[in-house]
Amino acid sequence: MSEDEDVQISDSEEARACISRLLKAIEGWAVKESNKNELEVTAFAAALASGIISFHDFTSRDCRNSQKLLGAISRAKLHIDKEFKKFDGEIDKMHIKFAQEMEELDLKIIRDRKEFKHYLVSLIYAEEYNKLRKKVSNIFETLDSKARYEDAPAK
Repeated sequence: MSEDEDVQISDSEEARACISRLLKAIEGWAVKESNKNELEVTAFAAALASGIISFHDFTSRDCRNSQKLLGAISRAKLHIDKEFKKFDGEIDKMHIKFAQEMEELDLKIIRDRKEFKHYLVSLIYAEEYNKLRKKVSNIFETLDSKARYEDAPAK
């Protein structure tokens, strides 16, 4: 190999092909996970939100070539949004109920501890789903934007 030869292993045709295979494997995994039951789709969203896959490093071309991945993340996003709204709605209803009870009981302790415990659990779930919703939404928006972005022609 001459000194003039510029060795760029990371940008070689083989490296790009390997990355393409990796993206297809991620896409296949995501499609399978997004088609499972609700609890497993929640787990899929948590895995996406964990940051183990650096979606922000995907190129626009990667995103355009991974429409099934975008669809899978979109399904997870819709599920997380739905779950967040469900728990947030429960909290709103309970806020109204507890406010009425507080008035009726003249600020006495709420008697139904089981229901209040359910309220606290719903509050925790709503917060967790809200965190997941934000992270998965950010991932989806990043990939969707990159998929719509046209790369500048190479010089």
